[in-house]
Amino acid sequence: MVESMNLLLKSLKNHESLNVDIYTGLLVDASKVKLPCLHFLPDVSKENEISLVPYITSQHSATWRISKYLNELLRPFVDKILSTTTFRDEPDFTYQLYDHIFTKHKLQSTTLFCAIKITNYYTLDTHKNMIDTVGYFLEDNLVTNKLEQATIQNIKNLLHIFLYDNVFYYKDQIYTLAKGCPNTMPLSDTLSNVYVFVWQKQILKQLQLNNEFF
Repeated sequence: MVESMNLLLKSLKNHESLNVDIYTGLLVDASKVKLPCLHFLPDVSKENEISLVPYITSQHSATWRISKYLNELLRPFVDKILSTTTFRDEPDFTYQLYDHIFTKHKLQSTTLFCAIKITNYYTLDTHKNMIDTVGYFLEDNLVTNKLEQATIQNIKNLLHIFLYDNVFYYKDQIYTLAKGCPNTMPLSDTLSNVYVFVWQKQILKQLQLNNEFF
């Protein structure tokens, strides 16, 4: 797997999709790679209920360097685009709700408040659909076809290497993630945030037409 990843990275460099510095920084050193392990930790967030949440150790995995590079590239841009539909914390939510009710006077008698919990946040869709969604998101929100020095196609190429090469070890067996990516990687949050943002656009459009709060 490490060899195939490095060959794909070399191919991108040879086609001038990666400069030498980025290529060198993304190369996987097999001697330093550790196979990620699956662990289960207790979740006590619900009253009178304890469940187990899967965690995959990933800091020294083969995909860690690509994950770190892509997250540092994508996260600032993604956060900026999502800022209009994201509450930073509880005080921010309270302020926005107060403004909606008492400043804009948009609260309606028919308004219903609800919260949606996504239980599969890190495994929302297949790798192909996730890559395509990120590509559509960048095409819709970038002025050119580049984010800094990386083209949209090159970002998709690196995402392909990252998503399709995440493996983990559990009970003497090695598994590949068929959907999503390890929930211990910061890039996982970024990709899921993009996917949900694209998914919720139709809902948001309808709510805005009705002057509802979102």
